[in-house]
Amino acid sequence: MIRLTVDDESLHTIRLTFSPLWEMIGSLGVLARYRGEAPSPYTNWARTVRRTTPVELVRELVEALRQPQPSPLTPELLPVPDPTRNTVTSELDHLVETLGDESGARRVATLLQSYWGHAMAPYWTSIRSSLEEEILFRGRTLAVEGPEAMLNEVGGRVLWSKPFITAPYHRDLERNVTRSRLVVVPTVFAGGLRLFVEHDDRVAMSYQARAAGYFHVLTARPAPREAEDRLVLLLGKGRAQVARVLVVPRTTTAVAETVGLAKSTVSQHLAVLTEAGFVWKQRLGGRVFYQLDRSGLALLRQLGL
Repeated sequence: MIRLTVDDESLHTIRLTFSPLWEMIGSLGVLARYRGEAPSPYTNWARTVRRTTPVELVRELVEALRQPQPSPLTPELLPVPDPTRNTVTSELDHLVETLGDESGARRVATLLQSYWGHAMAPYWTSIRSSLEEEILFRGRTLAVEGPEAMLNEVGGRVLWSKPFITAPYHRDLERNVTRSRLVVVPTVFAGGLRLFVEHDDRVAMSYQARAAGYFHVLTARPAPREAEDRLVLLLGKGRAQVARVLVVPRTTTAVAETVGLAKSTVSQHLAVLTEAGFVWKQRLGGRVFYQLDRSGLALLRQLGL
């Protein structure tokens, strides 16, 4: 159990950010924690990764994570996430720079980059969009109602009772967070490993993002061709592409990057789908998110998608 005693100054420094590196370490935590079949919602993802990723690559990284001695994969040695480093490459470069090549960090970074390509990259667009939506959602509460209201809503077995933050952890840990910058990091792989890092005057802890509840959607395989064609017949190819990726909230830019269409074309499709009542939109901060409404989801279910 983690038990943090947080002073008022630190409480009001709370910031949210996501981390590709932390997400990747969490995914390895799932593989390390469950030697056999991983539980829902990670079952299909873990099964696919173990089948399609080189066995030696998975084994070496998972075993390194299980080892008690410090290594570049020891969670406590990970960098505190920073929004200026929001790609896995920039985070791995920073890891090597921080730990130094003598620690074996460069070799581990190479292994992680390869693992990323097999296990994370195919799903990262969907995962990243869900994490950005999470940060906007929590950030709105933080800005409007304050840090205590945000901590009360985080969930994922993270509890706030002033001045204490408590959360499950693989060992007992008590810390006084005094005059520090506090970073909370949503992850969809929190079911594998909770991460906690202290560096100088910065403290960071992961928590389970809401998107973990529909993780199977984020990592779903492409729909069968027959079902896809039925949706195309009803909506047209472009609108069908747009509709199928809106099972999770996305911005116009995220949709365009996912389906490979111009933003102007995507905007037109979104306008028609919204007018028809298949999609709802919501403004959070400076961004507008779109997601399938109940009628849109019902259509996909009817078609077997």
